[in-house]
Amino acid sequence: MSSDSRPTESIRWGLIAAAWSVYALYYLGRVNFSIAVPRLGEEAGLDATEIGALAAGFFWVYSLSAVPVGRIADRYGVRWLTGLGLVGSGLMNLLFIVFAENFSAALVIWSANGVFQAMGWTPLAGGLGRWVSGERAGRVIASFGSCFVAGTAFTFAVGGFIVERGGAQSAFLAATIVMVPIGMIWWIGVRDPVVASASTLPLGGLIRQVFWLLPPAGALGVAYVALIVWTPAYFVEVHSLTVGRAGLLSAALPAISILATIWVGSWFRSSEGAETILKGGIVLGITAVLLFLVGQAPGLLTAFPSIAAATALVGASSSLVMGLYPRIAAPGRVALASGIFAMVFNLGGGAGAPVVSGFVDRATWDQVFNFLALSVLAGGLWSYIWYLSARHPALFGRFR
Repeated sequence: MSSDSRPTESIRWGLIAAAWSVYALYYLGRVNFSIAVPRLGEEAGLDATEIGALAAGFFWVYSLSAVPVGRIADRYGVRWLTGLGLVGSGLMNLLFIVFAENFSAALVIWSANGVFQAMGWTPLAGGLGRWVSGERAGRVIASFGSCFVAGTAFTFAVGGFIVERGGAQSAFLAATIVMVPIGMIWWIGVRDPVVASASTLPLGGLIRQVFWLLPPAGALGVAYVALIVWTPAYFVEVHSLTVGRAGLLSAALPAISILATIWVGSWFRSSEGAETILKGGIVLGITAVLLFLVGQAPGLLTAFPSIAAATALVGASSSLVMGLYPRIAAPGRVALASGIFAMVFNLGGGAGAPVVSGFVDRATWDQVFNFLALSVLAGGLWSYIWYLSARHPALFGRFR
């Protein structure tokens, strides 16, 4: 279909709803690892350092896959990439069960899962940019990231009880059972009727164009990945909860984050302009303060509200940075720009994973949240500097 053959309004919103739902399901194949962490040590003989290496391997490979996936998505849309990602991730979860006790094999398989998981967000982000436009685009795009916090909430809620009753392996088997058939249904039933227009901007030029907006993505990736991987273990080790209760409380955090993401998204009416980056920096700064407060909470009654507020804003911040920042940096090639942002986001998560696992191994959880707060604060300050450079280019010279 040619680029001027636009889908009807109902088709566009149907595509958005389908994309939101399917990306939420993607998280069954990655967040299940987090809810299985408290049992992986006992069942597979993995220590905190090895678990951190598995998490880092996943996110490093995910990161390196995001850019080539973005280039393919700009040309072919979302249909087969997204379906292949679901099926492939489901099969990697199945293989992980078989080789979980062999650390080297498990590392290769879980890292390979990152390739298939990369086929979710980047193509769908590019499609979303084609499906919505006008004055409501900023609100829709900034709120769209509620899909990944919804997927996290669902996986934590269900996964905790699955692991408690069936062991760590059951969480990976459940992902296989759901993701493989849904991937096939997506490929058969979903069409992306809008073909992205071609761009003559080479990859090198695009990277230079988006470069100065990438640091906030990396800084947020550190916090987002750490919270996904270690929150259940935090409740088990610090507050002595069962795995099931830890999973339920962990599920409540991204559930709250869905509301926060939609609420924060309402503040962003446009997907253009330097003021959007300024608002993003403000949200990141508030998020950093809340993360710092988690480490100061003495007991569960005070820790839960603190970590709930912090997690909610980490999710909201990630949604707006991964949704709006690529469109401001490179409006002509959104899928590929989103791939670059996803790469940096997950490189940040992969780089931060060994640091966080080191703190966890020494049971210094307050230092975990201080480290995450400093990372997010750096992203907020960078956003503010970028905004100033846009408003006063002569003062900042070649910063942008």
